[in-house]
Amino acid sequence: MAEVPFEIRYRLSRWQRLVPHLRIWGVAYTPFVVVLFLFFCVQAIVNLCSLTWAGVAVFGGLAFGLFILFRGLFVGLLDVLLVPVRDMDIRVEENGLGILVGSERWWLFLDGLTSIKQLTAGVWTLQHWNGSVIHIPADAITDAQLAYLRAAMERGRTPEGVQAVIERGRRFAELEQQQRHADREGTP
Repeated sequence: MAEVPFEIRYRLSRWQRLVPHLRIWGVAYTPFVVVLFLFFCVQAIVNLCSLTWAGVAVFGGLAFGLFILFRGLFVGLLDVLLVPVRDMDIRVEENGLGILVGSERWWLFLDGLTSIKQLTAGVWTLQHWNGSVIHIPADAITDAQLAYLRAAMERGRTPEGVQAVIERGRRFAELEQQQRHADREGTP
């Protein structure tokens, strides 16, 4: 088993991010959604040029709704398009995985991992129940580290793991309630 905590730093190319992203969303489904979105946008612009406000509202609303509905798909595609190389810094601790975003580390609970797969050769893709997706090149992570992540994911699927998640949620709710009470009282 891997020793925790451990850190992994690596770079991801466009290809290492694009192929898993397309496989998650569906290789045939993604172009369909993108073309439909572009059609709605073009129709909204055409209606705007002809000052047909009902058409602008309908097609603009459909484009906006599609974007909101598939925001993960579009954000991932925009990331691949706009950022040639993504530098990653991941820290894995006993129960959490932290991703460095700018100067702040964002954390995911390991028991919330739903999938660890190689969706393209040489890249492991970790999916979390909240929609977060992390790609790790196979040469950047050891078999022991992968085994640790898989074991944590499996613990989250056991009755004890589910109970631990419920208890953690209760503790967070209590802390949130205490914070709201302190905010009303004006105390830190």
